[in-house]
Amino acid sequence: MNERFVAFDKFFIPDKQFPESVEPLPDIVFIITILLLFFFTGCSTSSSHNTASPALTWTACLEAELAGLECATLTVPKDYNNARRGTFSLALVRAKATGAPSERIGTVFFNPGGPGESGVSVVPQIVPALPAELRARFDFVSWDPRGVGRSSGLRNCTGGSYTLPPTGAVEWDSVTARMRSSEKAANESCAQMYPDIVPYISTNATVRDLEMLREAVGDNLLTYWGTSYGTRIGFVYAYHYPDRVRAMLLSSPVSPNATFPEFMYGSAMSPDDAVGFYFQAFPSAEILFDRIVESLSTQPLQLPSGSEVTQWDVRGTIANNVKSESLYQGTLSLLETFDTAINGSGTSQSEAKAMLDSMNWLTTYPVNGGATAFIGSLDYAQRLTGGEQNTLAAQIRADAPVFGFGASQGLFYTEGISVTPDPIPTKFTNTKTPVLIIGSTNDGLTKYSWAVELRQNFLNSRLITYVGTQHTPYLAAGSACVDTYGTDFLVNLNRPEGDATCPNARR
Repeated sequence: MNERFVAFDKFFIPDKQFPESVEPLPDIVFIITILLLFFFTGCSTSSSHNTASPALTWTACLEAELAGLECATLTVPKDYNNARRGTFSLALVRAKATGAPSERIGTVFFNPGGPGESGVSVVPQIVPALPAELRARFDFVSWDPRGVGRSSGLRNCTGGSYTLPPTGAVEWDSVTARMRSSEKAANESCAQMYPDIVPYISTNATVRDLEMLREAVGDNLLTYWGTSYGTRIGFVYAYHYPDRVRAMLLSSPVSPNATFPEFMYGSAMSPDDAVGFYFQAFPSAEILFDRIVESLSTQPLQLPSGSEVTQWDVRGTIANNVKSESLYQGTLSLLETFDTAINGSGTSQSEAKAMLDSMNWLTTYPVNGGATAFIGSLDYAQRLTGGEQNTLAAQIRADAPVFGFGASQGLFYTEGISVTPDPIPTKFTNTKTPVLIIGSTNDGLTKYSWAVELRQNFLNSRLITYVGTQHTPYLAAGSACVDTYGTDFLVNLNRPEGDATCPNARR
């Protein structure tokens, strides 16, 4: 990539971490994800479709990045209520079970979140981290949901953008106006390019696709692992098909009940919640951060190439990094490098500046668009006026001083989108579906309170609380406690008698 940051969920994600660090499992968020997560009140029902799912034909994947895996496609209706509107071809990838046929239980379906994140592309990174017991007994399958990636994706769609002054006062109403107008133009352009795709990519439709996928692999009951936005796919599936689930693991869930403003406010608080937890664990990091931001707020850091680092770059990088606990020590080292580049002297200062210069720094920041914006706009019917957006953005900036300025961008996703919403159910009660929920107390992307809400919606569920900031902690936090609970449930259907807590694995 040529840019320092890419739009991912609602946040700035560095395309190059410093220093190098290895995740127990790549940050599924992210990969996962954003998540525009919108909900509409409804009642629990069970629905079905009349479309028979053909058996899948698996062949060796042709893409180099998918070497050693098997690929297939499944044809699904664009509109389950009107077959004449055409079809989508869903792209799937499979890591076949490693055990003997007699050991095989079935298929684990996985979705990494987003919305808009490719489920196919992440599989090569995830499979090596899967527990041997799970690999032996299950085929591991993921797919690109409709409108995403290889599945009739909105490939040429981008979001809007905005700029921030390097120093001095910020005219925030002008910034939000730029977010709003640029996102509107981007969404209108996307709708013009893909008029036969954007009306049909709601989560409700994806859930119908998942039911066809379950039938196509021949499983009587669904085994599902969803992270971040992928938990929305999971709980909406359980709403529509409460009796068709063998096991559902939902990691870092999104709210099943929030209104659009409630969701956007909660998600915008999450990065600062994670930063607060990190600073408690590493007090020296908070001292460095405060000193760096104070300096950069009056004068950006000039690098040898002529580029510069601003306080906004530092805020965005820290907010992103702390949601991945494997980056804790690396983040402290990065803050030390910033500090040396600003306040040091001689060779050490020159080396620090050169290190930072090896990373590219944007002057224009992205607003997420494409599938993220359209899926969210379909899933939720509410639209905010410009005045309501500005008011909520100001509240977010005040209550989340580290990264609220960037987290508020999600308020503008619906601009320029005129598709008819297909709102998902909310505020339902499910007594049947067996669910294991895993949430982090200071998750850097999704609120822990949403995990508690989901626990209350699903009466046949258990909540595993991880004390930390890790987004999607199962197989990512480095917690044997979390991983044991998750794997034992997926493989053996075992859950604790009551809710349980796992301590932080990093501090």
